[in-house]
Amino acid sequence: MLKKTTLDIKRIQSLTDGVFAIAMTIIILEVKIPVGLNSADLHNYFLKHTFQELFIYLLGFVTLGILWIGSHFHHHHVMKTDRISSWLNIVFLMFICIIPFSIGFLYNYRHDKLSIIFLTINLVLSSVANYYMLWYAWKQAYIKPYFTLEHFRYAKRRILFSIYLYLAIIPVSFFATSVALYLFLIPVLLHIIPEKANR
Repeated sequence: MLKKTTLDIKRIQSLTDGVFAIAMTIIILEVKIPVGLNSADLHNYFLKHTFQELFIYLLGFVTLGILWIGSHFHHHHVMKTDRISSWLNIVFLMFICIIPFSIGFLYNYRHDKLSIIFLTINLVLSSVANYYMLWYAWKQAYIKPYFTLEHFRYAKRRILFSIYLYLAIIPVSFFATSVALYLFLIPVLLHIIPEKANR
């Protein structure tokens, strides 16, 4: 029977950091102000469009930051990886790479429920991939010994709760897109609370 090959975790960490760095940088590129506006039109455009776009940018940037912190938390406690866990991480990064597109979609169609639903599904899939990365590492005993079952259960609940919150945004978007947009702030506020394993 062939022995399972473990891989260098630093390589997947480097790839993860690189993907997040690019994704967090390019989401600002969609925020633009037309040239040639007079003072009155400029103020009007900024208040009606740019201000909301900057809010969406802030929301997207902080959400990516939360997902990066979750990934950093995961890699900090995992001592090794294999082919399957590496592919789980790559699938996670695939969904992360879609987030700038989702944010751009929301920039241009923030009053349409489809853009909110698309971003929501994107964040749910990112969180699900993050969940399975954690689950697989725990199942294979790749997590460092000090990370107890209590820590594992707490981390799982934290990820799952975010998924439930994102899913709750979808039905709200059918009735009030502006309210649904602000509901994305709830997972952000949730993740301000320090991780239990780091207390």
